[in-house]
Amino acid sequence: MDASAVVLATGGIGALFARTSNPAGANGNGLALAMAAGAQLRDVEFMQFHPTALDIVGGHCLPLITEALRGAGARLQDMAGRQLMTGLHPQEDLAPRDVVARRVWHAHKADGGAWLDARGVKSDWERCFPTVLSACLAHGIDPRQQRIPVTAAAHFHMGGLAVDVDGCTSVPGLYAVGEVACNGVHGANRLASNSLLEGVLCGRRVGESLARRQCSTPTAGAHRWIWRGASLPPAAAAALRDLLWRAAGPERDANGLQKALQTCATWQADGWQAQVSHCLLAAALQRDRSLGAHYRTDAA
Repeated sequence: MDASAVVLATGGIGALFARTSNPAGANGNGLALAMAAGAQLRDVEFMQFHPTALDIVGGHCLPLITEALRGAGARLQDMAGRQLMTGLHPQEDLAPRDVVARRVWHAHKADGGAWLDARGVKSDWERCFPTVLSACLAHGIDPRQQRIPVTAAAHFHMGGLAVDVDGCTSVPGLYAVGEVACNGVHGANRLASNSLLEGVLCGRRVGESLARRQCSTPTAGAHRWIWRGASLPPAAAAALRDLLWRAAGPERDANGLQKALQTCATWQADGWQAQVSHCLLAAALQRDRSLGAHYRTDAA
């Protein structure tokens, strides 16, 4: 099919990580398509991690446990029931998302896991938290009577295809909107719900811009076929997800990023997922200071 304008609205890259709140299709496929066409990327190292996804053993795309539960009084705990956030931040369990995500990450590495104790929440669960209740019950957990096992999870990508205010990428005729695009509005650490506002506003701007152009189908001229490339085999894709989770999760350092970059480089010829991941790892290594959701433990 011929077109004078193509709009990418393919979502983020969370599913490239071993633990994510995203659906499986949010795996960077739009970035890979645009990269093959020569489009420029921006801020790809900035990945926001949510602190409380339901910790399902062996799970990849995990149900989200809303922060509203902590707003209603739920508390994060370690295996022994000690409060995770006490003394770490003035807002404790309601501290900024990246601060809480790193604490939960630490609890998994050092203390055997993390739990959200919502047994003291007196709200009508079926009315106030139906999605959380349903997800927990589906996995044999009654959050009204049991602690909820939680994990940090890749949530929202602040980086993506570099676009202007009308969604134009660096490739003429190629546009992007939503999480696949990076127009700078989210900075280094998105504020909750701003993605919805961005999608509504920028989606309208792209549509209005293309309507003004009165696009017509090209009938002649030079062209070339662009192929995104092969996908990684399932086993290699799973290994890549684990690699990104360990090296480019809520905490990062030069040693881990360098090793992951070397490993990822050997997979690039085998699948586009490795090409997108290589760009993220390289950008994270190059940014040697902590900023927003990009946290370097080796920063001076």
